[in-house]
Formats: sequence, structure tokens, C-alpha cells
Amino acid sequence: MQRKLVLIGGWLALFGLIGGGASVVVPWMGSTTILNLPHGLWYVLFLCSLWALLGTAAMGVGRGRKFAGVAGPILSVLTAFVVVGLITTSEGRAAAGGWLGLASLPPLGFACGFIAIGRARAQVPSGPSGLYDAGHA
Repeated sequence: MQRKLVLIGGWLALFGLIGGGASVVVPWMGSTTILNLPHGLWYVLFLCSLWALLGTAAMGVGRGRKFAGVAGPILSVLTAFVVVGLITTSEGRAAAGGWLGLASLPPLGFACGFIAIGRARAQVPSGPSGLYDAGHA
């Protein structure tokens, strides 16, 4: 089951990385890219933070992986709020960049969670620490 979660998370991550990367260079409003919009840098910063969390979920250990699994979906929702705010406050209609940005966020967040859960190892309880075991002398 863990292997399937990592596989599903990998495909979601691929879609999210491609869509998120494309949303930065594709126009958002008419011929305006995200960095030319007011507060557009916030979207790029949140997107880069999601990419970092995805890397932590895939390669991190212990608390880092757990943090990425919890924070990834939360940050993707916050970034989606930023995208909706950018689209609704700008003049004109949303172009492909806005829709790509909005469509790439949930897969990135879920990918963080799926990969972190799939790569977590089951905690094997160890014997009582500090006690002498006569069988292993």
C-alpha cells in the first residue's frame, strides 16, 4: 500500500510541478505574467515553498517528512487563496496562467501528503530501554 501511495504521489507531483512551472511563464491577464501583477511575487514564493516541501516529503527523514506531509496540503490551500485573490482583483479575464496555477496546487499539496505517508516506515517498538535482558548477555 505504501508503494502505491508513493506512485500516486509521484504522478501528482509531476503534474503539479509541470503545471506550476508553466503558470509562472504563461500570461495570467492578457499578456501580463504573474511577476508583473501586484502581489504576484507572493504566488511564486508560495509555489517555491510547495516545491521545497515536496522535496522534503520525498527525501526528508523523521520530523521533516512529517512536517512536509502536514504542511503541504495546508500551504496548497493558502496558495490557492492567493491565486483566487490575484484573479478576482485584476482587471480583465483570467488567461491560461491563472487556471494553470489554480489547477496545479491541489496535486502538489496531495503529493506532499501521499509521498510523506508512503515513505514513512512503520515504527517498530523496541524493547524496554534501560532494563537488563538475561537472554542477550
